[in-house]
Amino acid sequence: MSSSSNFIYLASQSPRRRQLLEQLGVRHELLLPGPEEDAEALEAVLPGEAPEAYVARVTQAKLDAALLRRAARGLPEAPVLCSDTTVAVDQQILGKPLD
Repeated sequence: MSSSSNFIYLASQSPRRRQLLEQLGVRHELLLPGPEEDAEALEAVLPGEAPEAYVARVTQAKLDAALLRRAARGLPEAPVLCSDTTVAVDQQILGKPLD
């Protein structure tokens, strides 16, 4: 972590990721998409995309969006934690459950 910041941004709506950071004692601030952003569109699976390629692409897209969001909101610079999780069986991405 940069010496100029004493927190990180968490660009994730996952309650589990927030809980893990809290358990580790990592100070964090949420950097979530606003209503003007189509965050779900970033997670569209491309035809024939392997799970590993999908997760790498989506995580990078989420990070790029979070960095733009931070700059547009005029927030101070700090590291951004961004990730993606997917479930796959035999290289078939199952996607998010409906409930």
